Amino acid sequence: MFSGLKINMTRRVLLVGGAALILSLLISLAAASTSHGPASVLGACISSERDALLSFKASLLDPAGHLSSWQGGDGDCCQWKGIRCSNRTGHVVQLNLRNIDTNAYDETGVLSSSLSLSAGEMSSSLAILQHLRYLDLSWNNFSGTTIPAFVGSLNNLRHLNLSSASFGGAIPSQLGNLSKLQYLDVSGNSMYRNNNDDLQAVDLAWLPRLSLLSYLDMSDVNLSSVRDWIHTVNMFPSLTVLRLSDCGLSTITVSAGSTLQYSMPNLTHLEVLDLSINYFATSLKHAWFWNLTSIRELSLSDCGWIGSIPNGLGNMKSLQVIDLSSNYDLEGLLPNNLQGPCNLKVLLLTANRINGNIADFLGRLPRCTWNTLQELYVGYTNMTGNLPVWIGNMTNLSVISAWDNMLTGTLPVGVGTLGNLKILALSNNNFKGVLLKEHFTSLGNLEHLDLSNNDFSGVLTEKDFAGLLNLEYLDLSYNPLKIAINQKWVPPFRLKVAGFRSCHLGPHFPKWLKGQTSIDILVLGDANLDDVIPDWFCVTFSRASFLHASGNKLSGSLPDSLQHMAADRIYLGSNMFTGQVPLLPLNISHLNLSSNSFSGSLPPDLKAPLLEELLLANNQISGMIPSSLCQLTSLHRLDLSGNKLTGDVMQCGKDSGANQFGSNMYSLALNNNSLSGEFPKFLRSASQLQFLDLSYNMFSGGLPKWIPAKMPHLQILRLRSNMFSGHIPVNLTCIDSLHHLDISGNSISGNIPWSLSNLKAMMTTISQDAGDYNFEESIPVITKDQKRDYNFEIYKLLVNLDLSNNSLTGQIPDEISLLIGITNLNLSSNHFRGTIPNKIGDLKNLESLDLSYNEFSGTIPSSLSALTSLSHLNLSYNNLSGAIPSGPQLQALDNQMYIYLGNLGLCGPPLSRNCSENDSHKSSLEDMNHMSSVYLVTSLGFLVGLWTVFCTMLVKRTWRAAYFQFIDKLYDKVYVQVCVRWARLLEKTPDGAP
Repeated sequence: MFSGLKINMTRRVLLVGGAALILSLLISLAAASTSHGPASVLGACISSERDALLSFKASLLDPAGHLSSWQGGDGDCCQWKGIRCSNRTGHVVQLNLRNIDTNAYDETGVLSSSLSLSAGEMSSSLAILQHLRYLDLSWNNFSGTTIPAFVGSLNNLRHLNLSSASFGGAIPSQLGNLSKLQYLDVSGNSMYRNNNDDLQAVDLAWLPRLSLLSYLDMSDVNLSSVRDWIHTVNMFPSLTVLRLSDCGLSTITVSAGSTLQYSMPNLTHLEVLDLSINYFATSLKHAWFWNLTSIRELSLSDCGWIGSIPNGLGNMKSLQVIDLSSNYDLEGLLPNNLQGPCNLKVLLLTANRINGNIADFLGRLPRCTWNTLQELYVGYTNMTGNLPVWIGNMTNLSVISAWDNMLTGTLPVGVGTLGNLKILALSNNNFKGVLLKEHFTSLGNLEHLDLSNNDFSGVLTEKDFAGLLNLEYLDLSYNPLKIAINQKWVPPFRLKVAGFRSCHLGPHFPKWLKGQTSIDILVLGDANLDDVIPDWFCVTFSRASFLHASGNKLSGSLPDSLQHMAADRIYLGSNMFTGQVPLLPLNISHLNLSSNSFSGSLPPDLKAPLLEELLLANNQISGMIPSSLCQLTSLHRLDLSGNKLTGDVMQCGKDSGANQFGSNMYSLALNNNSLSGEFPKFLRSASQLQFLDLSYNMFSGGLPKWIPAKMPHLQILRLRSNMFSGHIPVNLTCIDSLHHLDISGNSISGNIPWSLSNLKAMMTTISQDAGDYNFEESIPVITKDQKRDYNFEIYKLLVNLDLSNNSLTGQIPDEISLLIGITNLNLSSNHFRGTIPNKIGDLKNLESLDLSYNEFSGTIPSSLSALTSLSHLNLSYNNLSGAIPSGPQLQALDNQMYIYLGNLGLCGPPLSRNCSENDSHKSSLEDMNHMSSVYLVTSLGFLVGLWTVFCTMLVKRTWRAAYFQFIDKLYDKVYVQVCVRWARLLEKTPDGAP
C-alpha cells in the first residue's frame, strides 16, 4: 500500500510539473506574440506585417485585381491571395505574386494583367518581412527600375524569383547578403535589350557569398563585362542548375595554366547547364564542361561553335538532353566513338552543317540509345540519303524532325510501327514513292504530320487516316497526291492545321471538313476544286485565323458580311466567285479576292482597322472608291486594278496623327480602271511607297514636282496610257531607287532631263536579292514589241525606261549611256531629233531598244553591234542614213527588214540598196556622220552671198564701176608683185636656170 501511495505521489508530481511546463510555454508564446502585435488565433498574421503588405500594395497598380483580397482593417493577411504564413508563429514566410496570365498582351507588348509601379520605385515596406523564405515577383512589369536593394536584407530568403519582371539597371550587390538562398532566378528581364537599361552585372563578386545556391538562372542578364565568370560559377558545390542563356558571354575556355583548365572540381552535382545564345565563335574541343559527368541537360544552341562535335561528348555518361542547334558552322557527323550517353532522350541538332548521310549519322548513336531516344531534331542540316529501314527499332521515338534536307528514297514502312510517335516532320525533302496504309497503321498518338514539299504519290483514302486518332496538324501540300476520301466520312481526329495545297483534292469540296470546327489554318490552294462553295464554309471556319483556297474553280457567292469571322488572313483569289464584295472581318489583316467575278460597288463602310493587304484586282467592281477607304491607315498594299472603277480617287484628309492613309503603304495598284482627276494627292503621305501603278486610266494634269520628296523610296512608277501633260519634272531623276519608269502614252512634252545620271538604280545591275518585298504576283510589261507578264521575282530585276508615245522633243542626252543597268529602253513615237548617241553601246544589259517613229538623223552607231544581250531593235521611220553596221548580234535579230523600215538613206544588208564608196566612207567615220549637212549649208550660204553681190551690181551702175576699178587696181598690184618676186628668184638660181 505504501508503494502504491508512493506511485500516486510520483504521478501527481509529474502532472504538476507538466502543467507548469505547459503554462510557461503558453506565457512565453503570449509574450512573443505581444512583442510583434496581437494574433487573433494561432497562425494568424502579425499586424505590423499586414501593414507592411498594405503599404507595398499602395505602391502598385493592379489592373487585373490580383490583390483585391488585400484589404485593411483587422483581417487575417495569411488568408490573402499569394500569402502564406507560418502555422507556428504567424509570420509571413511566402509572398507569391507571380502573374500566371502570360498570354494576354496589350498593344505595347506588355502583359495586360501584370502588376506595375504607381510611382517611381517599389515600396521598401517589404523589408519588415524578416521571416520571409519565398519571394516571387515574376512576370510583372516594373518598367526598367532596378531590383530594390532592400531585398538583400531579407536574410531568411531561400527562394527568390524576379524573372520576366522588366527589371533593369545593375543587379544590387546586396543580394550577396542572402546567405541562405538556394534558388535565384533573375532571367527574362530583356524588355530593354540593347539598351543601357538592361539588367546587367559589371562583376559577380557578390555571387560566391551565396554558397548554398543549387539553382541559378541569370539568362538575359548582360554579363559581357564580367571577367572569369567560369571561376565564379565553380564556387558552388551544391549547384545543380546553371542557366546563363543570352548573357553576352564570349569566353568558354579557362586560362592556360589554371588548375580548372580541364576540370571543374566543385561542380560535381551540376545536372543542367544552359549557355545558349551567347557568341563564343570557337571550337567546342577545349570547353570546360566535358568532364562534368553529372550533367543531364546540356544546351549549347546558337553559340557560333565552329568545327566538329568533339569526342568529349562520349564522357557524359548521364546526358539525357543535348541541344547544339543553330550553330551554322558546326559540321560533321557525331563522334565515331560515342559510347557513353546511354540515357540520351533528346538530340537537337537543327540548323547545323552535318553534311552527311542520315543512315551513317544514326548509325553512330550508341546501340543502347535505341530504346531511350525520344526526340530527334536534325532539320536543315544538309542531310542526304535514305531514312534507314531499321528506324522502326527506335521504339521510344516521339519526335522525328528532319525537314528541309536532301533526303531521298521512299518512306520506310517501319515509321508506321512507332506507336509513341507524336511529331513526324519531313517537309522540304526529295522523298518519293507511294504512301501506304502501313505508313500510318500504328500511329495512334501522332499529333503532327508534315510531309509537304516532297514527291510522294498515290491515292489516300479515309482508311489511311482512320488510325490517326490524335492528329491535330496535317500538311501534305506540294505533293502529287490524290485525296479520295468519302464525302460522308467522319474523321476520328480534330484538326487545327490542314494543308492540301497543290494536291488533287477535288473536284468536289471535301465535306468531311464540315465537322472540323477547331481548324485554325486551312490551305486548299490549287487543289483542283471545281464546286460551289458550301454554305457551311464561313460557319465551320468562323474561328480560323488563316483560310487559303486560291487557284481553284470555286463558284457561288460569299455572305453579305464576314464580320462574324475571326480570320486574320483570307486568300480566295483566282476562283469564280460572283456577287458583291462582302463586309470584311473586323480582325482581317490580309484579304485576297483578286481574279474572280465580283461585281457591284465596294462596301461603303470598310471597317477593318488592322487591314494591311487588300487585293481585289481583276474583277468587275464598278462605281467610285468609297471614302471609308481612307480609314484603312494600316494598309501596306492595295490593289484595285483591272476593274471598272470610275470617278476621282478619294480625297483623304489629313489626320491629326502621323498615321495617315498611305503612310504605311509599300504598294498601290489602281491601273486598268476608268479613274480620273489629277495625280492622287493623298500620296503626299506615302513616304514608304515603293510600287505605284496608275496606268490605263484617265488621270490628267502635270506630274507633281513633290514626287521625289514625298515618295523617296519609289522603285517602280507606271503612269502609261493616261492624259498627263506638261514636262517631265527635272527632280524626278533624283529618286535613287527608281529602276522602272514608264510614262508612255501620255501628252508629256519638252526635253528629257539631262540629269539622268542621278538615276542610281539604273546605273548598276540589280542583284538577285534586290529588295525584300514582293509587290505583285505578276506584272505586265510592254517590251520587245509585245506584252509580257513577269512574276515579281523576275520583274524586280528588270531596269526599264519607257517614254514612248508622248510629244517629247530635243535630243537624247549623252548621259543616257551612263544607265548601264537598263534592260528595256523605249523612246518611240515622239519628236526626238539629232543623232543617236555614239556611246549607246555602253548599255551592255540592253535587251530591247525602240527608237522608232522619231526624227533621228545621221548614221546608226556601230557600237550597237557590241550589245550582246540585245534581242529586239526597232529604228524604223526616222531619217537615218549611211551603211547599217555589221555584226553577228545585229544580224541575228528577227524581222531584219522591219527594224530599218522608213529610213530611205540607209543602205547595206539586210536592205536591198547597196552602199556607194562615199556611203561606205561616211559610215566608217562615226564622228563625221553629220558633215553632209554642214557642206550643204555652207554651199548654199556661198551661193546666196555671191548672187546677192552680183544682183546688186546689175542694179547700181556706180557700184558696178567702182567694183571693176577695184578689180583692175588689185590685178595691177598682184601682177607687179609676182614679176618682182620672180626676178629675185632668177637672180638666186645658179646658171640662170629654174
